[in-house]
Amino acid sequence: MDNCEIKVILSKRGKELANVGTFKYRFIGSIKKGELLKWRCTKNNCTAMIYSGPDKNIVIKSSGQHKHKGNSPNKLERQVLRENCKRRAEESLSTQPLKLIRSELLNKQSSIVHKDLKTLPNLL
Repeated sequence: MDNCEIKVILSKRGKELANVGTFKYRFIGSIKKGELLKWRCTKNNCTAMIYSGPDKNIVIKSSGQHKHKGNSPNKLERQVLRENCKRRAEESLSTQPLKLIRSELLNKQSSIVHKDLKTLPNLL
């Protein structure tokens, strides 16, 4: 797990999450005067943790084992799309939600299928 790439995404509440492979981690705090950032798995009963540098791009160290299966890439992609749409909806209040979703899908090459889109307007 060491030296894996971290992709930072936002949670439903606007907090930063570290996405490494198929697992998501929430930020716990910094140690050694900000030299290392500590992240813990988002599942409550899981003890897996990772440590990254202040730039949040590479896993420096990991500890613990996951006690569950990872998320599907499609689920992570839906979460990123949903949060991007929410952020854009807050910025431009007069734009229709469907137009925001379409423009976000056109900005990225995605594997989201039609049945996944049905859940997005309700979440905006």
